[in-house]
Amino acid sequence: METISFDYSTKNINIPSQKDYMRSLIAATESLCRRIRWQAFFFLHPEITTANKETYGFNSKKSPPSILELQSFETQLFNLIRNVKFRHKHCEFQNTLRKDIQQKIQSTNKLIISADKTSHYYQLDTDKYIDMLRSSITQCYKKVDNTETDNINSEAKSIAKALELDDRINITAKREAYVTLKDHKANFVNHPTCRLINPTRSEIGKISKIILERINEKVVNTLKLNQWRNTSAVLKWFTGTDNKSQSAFITFDVVEFYPSIKSNLLLKSLDFASEYATITDEERHIIMHSKKSILHHSGEDWGKSSADNLFDVTMGSHDGAETCELVGCFLLHLIKQKYGDKFGLYRDDGLGIIQDSPRNIENIKKDLCSIFKQQGLKITTEANSKVVNFLDVTLNLTNGEYRPYIKPSDKPIYVHARSNHPPCILKNIPRAINQRLSTLSSSKDCFQRIAPTYQQALQQSGYDYKLSYLPKSDQTNKQKRKRNIIWYNPPYSMNVASNIGKQFLNILRTEFPPGHKLHKVFNANTIKLSYRCMSNIKSHINAHNKALLLPTRGDNSRTCNCRNRASCPMDGKCLTENAVYQATVTTNNGTEETYVGLTQNTFKTRYTNHKASFNHTSKRNATELSKYIWRLKDSGLDYNIKWSILKTARPYSPITKRCELCIWEKYYIICKPQLATLNKRNEILSSCRHANKFLLRNSVT
Repeated sequence: METISFDYSTKNINIPSQKDYMRSLIAATESLCRRIRWQAFFFLHPEITTANKETYGFNSKKSPPSILELQSFETQLFNLIRNVKFRHKHCEFQNTLRKDIQQKIQSTNKLIISADKTSHYYQLDTDKYIDMLRSSITQCYKKVDNTETDNINSEAKSIAKALELDDRINITAKREAYVTLKDHKANFVNHPTCRLINPTRSEIGKISKIILERINEKVVNTLKLNQWRNTSAVLKWFTGTDNKSQSAFITFDVVEFYPSIKSNLLLKSLDFASEYATITDEERHIIMHSKKSILHHSGEDWGKSSADNLFDVTMGSHDGAETCELVGCFLLHLIKQKYGDKFGLYRDDGLGIIQDSPRNIENIKKDLCSIFKQQGLKITTEANSKVVNFLDVTLNLTNGEYRPYIKPSDKPIYVHARSNHPPCILKNIPRAINQRLSTLSSSKDCFQRIAPTYQQALQQSGYDYKLSYLPKSDQTNKQKRKRNIIWYNPPYSMNVASNIGKQFLNILRTEFPPGHKLHKVFNANTIKLSYRCMSNIKSHINAHNKALLLPTRGDNSRTCNCRNRASCPMDGKCLTENAVYQATVTTNNGTEETYVGLTQNTFKTRYTNHKASFNHTSKRNATELSKYIWRLKDSGLDYNIKWSILKTARPYSPITKRCELCIWEKYYIICKPQLATLNKRNEILSSCRHANKFLLRNSVT
């Protein structure tokens, strides 16, 4: 196992290629146009409403209807994309990123594995990594029948159908399990250990998350429990404690809290919460179903060995944190019945301040272990301490001070000032650090003791910002009225010369001036712009690992099955799948038109459908190409069609929720109009047909 060093944060972003940027811009613009179309449709047709339907954040997969009043606006947006200008941006840091991507990431045949709680990376041979992953899986998982996944999806479909959401929710995507290295553990060099992550998560978990958030909020507010969600809540509790110098800390950590939660403990927590919050039988069923989880590895399905009915609270699930908070509320209530408000909990980390003799505090420590043991949980505890490191802050009972805490084996690393992030993000990074350090410091003296470490990290990241203590303000933020805002999130890249934000806002003002029918819903107050980021270095590492871990495919050397290879429409490549293709139609009078299409099946299958549309009158309107061919026939003109492959790409995946195949087609239609003279621009906003088969309504029988 070798250490691979990156002298910067892997959250840094390199300058993308022009094609990558344009495809991201097209995807962002398409998303905006779809949302604007739906907004305009319901505004213009107030008699059609879905206000009473709870969607739990799941968007419609249907294509929005075309709106006449939006056609000019959409045309201007597509012209904006087509006219984007690029420039060469010279930057030493960006050159370093580019070299590291090529030399440290893409050129190695080893996996690059991240550490669990530090910023370190390690190189592992693929076989060694697979052995480590397999060993971690077999320790707590057992093989299950492949039909279990179908059973879970069938149950999810019944839930979604009852909520009228089965046409919006995807099946559970099969994500490969992986491990991270626990290099912060003792004797890691001689005995490396890892943390197993199961990223497979049910979409029903999003519904469960919303339900659990409501339940937890009601329980915490009713019982006044110290269920912390951030460090600020811990500090508020700490500063409000009296007689600190005469007290001592008790800290405890729930060992493997997520996987240790069993179904009976969750049911017991739900019974407890039902005394203070309304929980219907349907909501209970949704919560328990979302915990049915299967781990996927190399085409095999695994279930938790110690669980019944595939129950497992995974760290990657949508509602994992909320489930832990619910169980934490139940445990805090048991503790509060004995010791009052002296204890608090943040996920799996607990803290208490006790004013008693050291011997009695030790007895309380043992009692805590007993309380958790009765619920099937194990904790590690430490008592009679005057100073503790809790979360990211050090608390001192002797003098009542607190200050930021960082692990000795780690050091702060920030996004570089020359990273390809939006300027507003880079501008606010040092300010946010300064604000955080000031908030976590009880005094200016505490701030100045820890500031040099962070000041050095900022300087190494290219910032000239000077950290200074900001006194705490008693002024509270005013609660702002919620607005129904549509956000446009184009990607940012420093090599783009065009001011996309300014051009977009000008188009918005021009197309929807005061007095326009849609000005009330589309104006500078209801449509706002915020740049988003492109892929960072961590994404490049993940892509590299994924390429090495992909299963070896069989021999795909057969690219054509035509009887006469000379008559193949694609020059011997008619069996190409997942392709964006072009048809060039030339006539005997010298005119030439082009058409761009796509197919997820083999091109030959799509070619057969095209031929049918050319020969049968009933199918003459199947595509823009067939319409043109029939116009040529009606005019008595001879024609010749030449076919070619423009690009092969991945179709829609329920994991990424992105269809590269459709985006590439739209790229050629918008950015290369000379290659797609026959295509209509309304094709750009059509729904991805490849995503429909992954919906619960269509994929589960």
